[in-house]
Amino acid sequence: MSYRYLGNKSRISDWIVEIISNELSVGSSIVDPMCGTGAMSESLARHGYSVTASDILFFPTLHAKARLLPITDSHFQELGGTYEKTIRLLNSLEPEKGFFWREYSAEGKPINGSRPRKYFTGDNAAKIDVIRSKLIEWKSEGKDSLAIDRLTHDLLLSVNKVANISGTYGYYCANFGKSSLAPINLTCSPVITFEGEMKVFQSNLMDTANKVEADAFYLDPPYTKRQYGGNYHILETIARHDYPEPAGEGGLRDWKSTASDFCYKRKAKNAFLEAIKNINARYIFISYSDDGQVSKDDLLELLSNNGDVVLYERPLERYNSNSNGIKKSHVTEYLFQLKKREFGVVQDKRSMVA
Repeated sequence: MSYRYLGNKSRISDWIVEIISNELSVGSSIVDPMCGTGAMSESLARHGYSVTASDILFFPTLHAKARLLPITDSHFQELGGTYEKTIRLLNSLEPEKGFFWREYSAEGKPINGSRPRKYFTGDNAAKIDVIRSKLIEWKSEGKDSLAIDRLTHDLLLSVNKVANISGTYGYYCANFGKSSLAPINLTCSPVITFEGEMKVFQSNLMDTANKVEADAFYLDPPYTKRQYGGNYHILETIARHDYPEPAGEGGLRDWKSTASDFCYKRKAKNAFLEAIKNINARYIFISYSDDGQVSKDDLLELLSNNGDVVLYERPLERYNSNSNGIKKSHVTEYLFQLKKREFGVVQDKRSMVA
């Protein structure tokens, strides 16, 4: 899945799973409660784990469902007949100038009086509108929900390919690039079946921690002050099938209810404390970075107060959405492994760097 997503772990997923597999046997249960694009959830499933994926935002859960949950042509019987035929049906719909055309295209006239928001060409925005309308219609008719989720996932991926953005949806580019001028086109996503038990739902970290028991949790919290709800507002609107009131020049939906404490320097440390306290699992694996709001030493100390900690480090070339002529830099990725104390028994604290 090609995706411009903050903190995506696709490049190091094998490294992370290899470390996890040193502690957890195949068939163990693991929760990925900040699943993002679902890359780590899928990697864990491929290695034989039973995976529960969730996220505070709605659109990541559609990606996780597409990666983890089995689907067959029978789910599309009342739509287009088969998965492939349904995709063809959606691609053949005549464009209609609706919400996306008005609010997010170069030809539109935003309702708040802002200048046209050039996230998409007029043609692509009108195609997004008609496909969204059809999906919403099917949903209101009670058609198969897993099929509609899969098709919405496919729409999200096709939208991402033609979006006129430099990396995220916080704002659009002044001029259209070659990819954003191409016509939008939905394609079928791969269908994969795993042996373990797979679950996916929308929920915040604390609610997931309080209601799910597992052998391990894998946490991939935000590192920086950039809130995902604001940076991916358009994808969230598509996923929710709703019509929010776009605000400001960038047309953001109201994302404050999904704001993460991990993005705030003064709140991030306590967010880690609360998560560790509420997670009901023997192991907690935490992906982090030297770009994070909490320093490596502070996080080591915090985790060591709750069990035995091992820290793994890996240098990685920093992702840059426009690296032409720019000197490449590196970031150090961390994986903290916490083995929690059982039944409140105090053990000797130890912190190791591997």
